[in-house]
Amino acid sequence: MESAIVHLEQSVQKADGKLDMIAWQIDSFEKEFQDPDNEISVLRLLRSVTQVKEEYQTLRQDILEVQQLQKQLSESLRAQLLQVQGHFNILRNKIVGPNKTPQLK
Repeated sequence: MESAIVHLEQSVQKADGKLDMIAWQIDSFEKEFQDPDNEISVLRLLRSVTQVKEEYQTLRQDILEVQQLQKQLSESLRAQLLQVQGHFNILRNKIVGPNKTPQLK
């Protein structure tokens, strides 16, 4: 379970870094675009768009992986909770008895 949490944190950090890179690239493109003396070639623009699309696909895959890890973690926690409840019931039955309900006074 701890390794799943560590892996989840690493995936989130990786996705965060990719988002920062995309934001930086968009910012630098906007700065170049605002300069009227700088000609923007169609080919360069297409390369930028293609790169953003590829990074978006990678980010999307990372998000799906994070969601899968969250699901696995949730299922693991649920299984552990059921196990703890089972142990509690066994201990309660040993202390109180199987057919008796503890009376609060």
